[in-house]
Amino acid sequence: MIELKLHHVEELEKLFAKTPKEAPIIMARAINRSAVTARATASQEIRAKYIIRASDVKSAIKINKATSGKLSAQVSASGPVIPLMKFDVTPKKSSDVIVRARVKKGGSRKPVQNGFIVSAYNNVYARTGDSRYPIKGAFGPSIAQMMGERTIIKNIATRSQETLDKRMEHEMRRLIYGG
Repeated sequence: MIELKLHHVEELEKLFAKTPKEAPIIMARAINRSAVTARATASQEIRAKYIIRASDVKSAIKINKATSGKLSAQVSASGPVIPLMKFDVTPKKSSDVIVRARVKKGGSRKPVQNGFIVSAYNNVYARTGDSRYPIKGAFGPSIAQMMGERTIIKNIATRSQETLDKRMEHEMRRLIYGG
């Protein structure tokens, strides 16, 4: 869990002593912009480390936005593990060639032992024994697992805090000076 701090609360309270309804609205706007930045940063950080499409990442990350009555936003990732075919796999269609896969950037493709591709299900499967059945699907990590890495969380928190600070200043200036 990432927790961000509002640095301008005292200034806001002084500024809005006469109109206290404005302060929560401004804080909610800044918090929501910070949450959107957190989702974008998570997508960028995950894609910098893993071989996955932005649409797959963004569809798994949800934002519960802040309101003037609830001054907190939640950015969470959920979903199942991702089929190995969403990552870097060769060959793309069924053939007699050894199936190789790569999940993280910077590495080489590793062979999937007893692996084969089932085009109808668009995934890699592997036999679990010597006989034809049973077979088991091959999967990579989920978006939540990728997002939970320490370095990714740290970068998300840093960028989100910077955005929150900038947006609070921007919203205060906008209210004071108009426009």
